[in-house]
Amino acid sequence: MVSLERLWNERNRNPVLIISGTIILIIAVVDWWTKPYVSLGFLYLFPIMFAAAFLPRWLVALIGLFCAVLAEEFSSLEPSLVRLMFVTLALVGCGLFVAELVRNRRLSLASQARLKVLVETSPAAIVTVDERGFIELANAAAVELLNPRGGDLIGDPIAAFLPE
Repeated sequence: MVSLERLWNERNRNPVLIISGTIILIIAVVDWWTKPYVSLGFLYLFPIMFAAAFLPRWLVALIGLFCAVLAEEFSSLEPSLVRLMFVTLALVGCGLFVAELVRNRRLSLASQARLKVLVETSPAAIVTVDERGFIELANAAAVELLNPRGGDLIGDPIAAFLPE
């Protein structure tokens, strides 16, 4: 997941979009070239998913429709409106799903960063404890109040600082 977070970082927007467009073009050319032998339309899914993190929803839908038309055009099967609609639905749906996952992840990371700043700058002692009873986070006020021997509370059991 860490490598995907780096991939979908805002500073990688232009390279990812250029690479995704290039991959779509390569898939279209290879699909056209191998038309009577094999259909590669499913491969359009991957560049759409990579680019979806940086594009507005309407553009993800438009690119999904475009790729579905390409897949239908280069298919060796008889043209079918129903198949075109299902391929469009699959490509657009996956693209929008990935876009929402990335958007929610970005919002979650931003919320966590704001909460961490709030906790660290609070004059009140704030300590968070995991399910096993060990301290995960403690702000400066908590360290000052509990005065641990090593100077750091993180990783210590909370029971060591509570009365029996």
